[in-house]
Amino acid sequence: MTEELKRKIGQLFMAGFPDDGLNREYIDFCEKYYIGNFTVNANHCVSTEGLCDIIKKTRENTYRVTGQYPLIEIDQEGGWVTRFYEGAAMLSGAMSYTASGADADKMYRVGKRIGGILRAVGCNVNDCPVLDVNIDPDNPIIGTRSYGEDAEAVIKSALPFMKGMQSQKIISAVKHYPGHGNVSGDTHLDVVHNNVDADTLRKTEFLPFKTLFDEGAGAIMTAHVVHDAFSSVPSTVSYEIMTELLRDEQGFRGLAITDAMGMLGLEKLYPDGESAVRAILAGCDVLLYYNFEYKAVENAMRAVYAAVESGEITEERIDLSYNRIVAQKEKFDIASAEPDLELAKKLIYNEAEIAENFEDKLSAITCIKDDGVLSSLADKRILCISPICDALRGVEEKRRQTLSFADIFGEVFENAEGVVSSLEGLTTEVEEALAGEFDVAVVGIFDARNFESQLEIVEAALKTGKPVVAVLLRTPYDYRYVKDCNAVITGYEYTMLAAKAIAAAMKNCDYRGEMPVTLPGI
Repeated sequence: MTEELKRKIGQLFMAGFPDDGLNREYIDFCEKYYIGNFTVNANHCVSTEGLCDIIKKTRENTYRVTGQYPLIEIDQEGGWVTRFYEGAAMLSGAMSYTASGADADKMYRVGKRIGGILRAVGCNVNDCPVLDVNIDPDNPIIGTRSYGEDAEAVIKSALPFMKGMQSQKIISAVKHYPGHGNVSGDTHLDVVHNNVDADTLRKTEFLPFKTLFDEGAGAIMTAHVVHDAFSSVPSTVSYEIMTELLRDEQGFRGLAITDAMGMLGLEKLYPDGESAVRAILAGCDVLLYYNFEYKAVENAMRAVYAAVESGEITEERIDLSYNRIVAQKEKFDIASAEPDLELAKKLIYNEAEIAENFEDKLSAITCIKDDGVLSSLADKRILCISPICDALRGVEEKRRQTLSFADIFGEVFENAEGVVSSLEGLTTEVEEALAGEFDVAVVGIFDARNFESQLEIVEAALKTGKPVVAVLLRTPYDYRYVKDCNAVITGYEYTMLAAKAIAAAMKNCDYRGEMPVTLPGI
């Protein structure tokens, strides 16, 4: 293997950073394997200065070693999949925009706003918009990350968002191709199948992807879902999906970036680098190793080297992806995407845009049910119980921003007592609070389908005979579990932005959001 061929192979890899950033061991490792592209997570977005610094140094190191500036990817969907929380970079999630009735002009401006911020800090790929059609209400990992339950609703919002973002020279990696919405499993944790027939898939889940491909989407991110109608293996490693469907039938000419290669939906089937070889043979261009581990990346790189040396992967196949990567880097002018700290601060701390993001979120808060209790909260003694937003799934890193809705609620309602609850059910502290003096209980619920024990708190609150308001902090689909409460409100995601908007909506009895999906139990 020549060093030039190794440099080309390095362009097919995208690596995360260690938690402590650019240490010497990591820099040496990346130089050894000519790793050409990188992704940042919340651990590296603690400050605008820190993010700009790590990207600046990474660009310099990578260009020196490979002769190419790197793709710098971030997962900044908005809502609960957010890496950079600062100021105007904190957006609502996809379903929130549908609930608020956002039109194409609004979505274009939101895309342009986040695109400008990301370009200023030095990122050049954003893993969104989510094009998954959330058909299955039991979907544990998409849910409110989707714009809705039908393809047209998804296209209506996702298309202008993508165009706005790409107007700022940010590559839009639309996901999760060819669809993760109509399943009840999570590919972070297990092998997941979609058994819908091919004709139905083409008319529903595939439609947003084909539409945005025709409108110039720069990249996709794959789903590790097995689509039984097309293949017996996960899409990421399926030639039938990644080449015959994506390239030959749907005509996509951008980059095919994998979802994180360490997810169990893939790794359970193909450990120790085998998945890397299979993904390249299937037609993927960039292999993402999100939570960086030296052994995992080295195993993958060595497996690819061995496959090239044996002829299993031809040099022509490497060149095909290499040329696509270089073409997209040139098209989106990656060479000039240098971090600009002063511009980044100007955009991130723009008070008007921060206020607009809050208004967007406030416009989405939805009252699903109310028997009259919500209009009188200001005059009542309120007990607010909620968990902390530290429940993580899959490849997500430990979030930097944790909060308690009960604390936020207490800042808005002076007549409220706040208690932090547990996702594991009733605690002594909650029981004692429910035995005390109050007129109304406000109970925050986070992902009841996966953390069912917290419903013990709702049951205990109802047994007091006092009115109970359930606040759905993750997904409106949890309504089925709390429909006996006197009122039910949803904020679509559990972030600081959402928590403050929910509290403000309750304070002013201002619920402008319209439910954008069909809820079980209604």
